Amino acid sequence: MISVIRSALAGVSQEIAIISNNIANANSVGFKKSLASFEDVYSEQANVRPGVNTGLGISLTDPRRQHSQGSLKETGDALDLGIIGSGMFLLDTQETKGVVTYSRAGSFSVNANGFIVNSENISLLDKNQNPLKLPFNVSVDGKAPQKLTNVKVEPDGRIKASYGTSEFLTIGQVALAKFANETRLKSTGIGNFVETLGSGNAVIGTPKELGFGSIQGGSLENSNTEISNELVRLIRAQQAFNGNAKMLEAESKATDQLMR
Repeated sequence: MISVIRSALAGVSQEIAIISNNIANANSVGFKKSLASFEDVYSEQANVRPGVNTGLGISLTDPRRQHSQGSLKETGDALDLGIIGSGMFLLDTQETKGVVTYSRAGSFSVNANGFIVNSENISLLDKNQNPLKLPFNVSVDGKAPQKLTNVKVEPDGRIKASYGTSEFLTIGQVALAKFANETRLKSTGIGNFVETLGSGNAVIGTPKELGFGSIQGGSLENSNTEISNELVRLIRAQQAFNGNAKMLEAESKATDQLMR
């Protein structure tokens, strides 16, 4: 009995940790919440009562990440990009050559070298996995180079920029990736993932293509964590932990008395 109670305590502890992580990242752009996952463990007492299973508690499995759409909030910044529908941004991974990182966090800016990067200075990639670059100066119609004056990103991911005139030039196009099973992606940080055998290989395309979502410029996708729901789950988990702790204490006392 004590081992069964201990497995319950371990399971509830994991659930509390997962819920706490969800709450802590409720304001993290593109964050995807997780749910604790357990499996019942049984022992078949074939020699005593054939076909009767005795419960031995629970076993812990990997948390189930939820990739549902988060709400979008307007920021007004041209390079803040929110995805409506399916898809993830492709990010260059500087640490491991040839490995691409995928993310729904669309807060981008331009670094000193003109590359469009996220908050970690990692480049945003196009469909061919080349870093997207926004020139600071461009010569239009053979005239003297003009400075960058305005930027906008279309719903299909095309990055357009103007240089001294009202005319917009297409500089590049944002790419998106989708997976057969995105819940099996491996997390490499808050909102960042790499593909695994379970997720399948990335299918790469551009926004508004068949099966891919669209881009909303000047917006960011919020975390899909609902604070009120997480707080209810946290209270329930804490009550379950306290209940099992009291059961363990009572069982320990009963065992001590029997052994005297």
